[in-house]
Amino acid sequence: MNVTRRAVLGAATAVGISVAGCLGGEESTEPPETPIAGDPDADVTVTVYEDFSCGGCVTFKRNQFPQIEAQYIDPGEIRYEYRDFPIPVDDTWSGAVANAGRAVYETAGDDTFFSFSAAIYDHHPTYSYDLIEETADDLDLDGASIRDAAEDRTYEDAVDANRSYGESNGVEGTPSVFVDGDPVEDPFNGWQPAIDDALD
Repeated sequence: MNVTRRAVLGAATAVGISVAGCLGGEESTEPPETPIAGDPDADVTVTVYEDFSCGGCVTFKRNQFPQIEAQYIDPGEIRYEYRDFPIPVDDTWSGAVANAGRAVYETAGDDTFFSFSAAIYDHHPTYSYDLIEETADDLDLDGASIRDAAEDRTYEDAVDANRSYGESNGVEGTPSVFVDGDPVEDPFNGWQPAIDDALD
């Protein structure tokens, strides 16, 4: 995966939509820094909002993301943005795993974040702090510090900022997918034609 850590977002970032999956219901117009895969300067931006406790997000991560990665991220055709949107589906784990993921991103960068998110989703819905620590350790990270971030909600401000940014653009559910700011009505089947249209 060709990934680069960037804080600056292009003008073509997402404006929101509610989609089938998990539903939620403050506002920030500034896009927070977020994990990015692909070409950070690509002409087409795909933005996905997820809640780690959302079953639909697990399906998207396991089935749709690998296709997007192979067809568009690895060839460098798109900029792919991940954004937290803890609804929360689960009062404990939506926030705890998001904080763990944010700790991974802040300490190890984009590529390791995407590896962590894929690995931790394998434990849905039976998350635990032990599993968070073990998953981080398996990626050669300091699992104890990632666990601490999850337990202490160290990055709650950043997680909340992503959620608030999504809400300010109309996001109400997860997974929510946008292509160049345009909502994808069906996140499971509509992303490919939307990306292809944007690339044309």
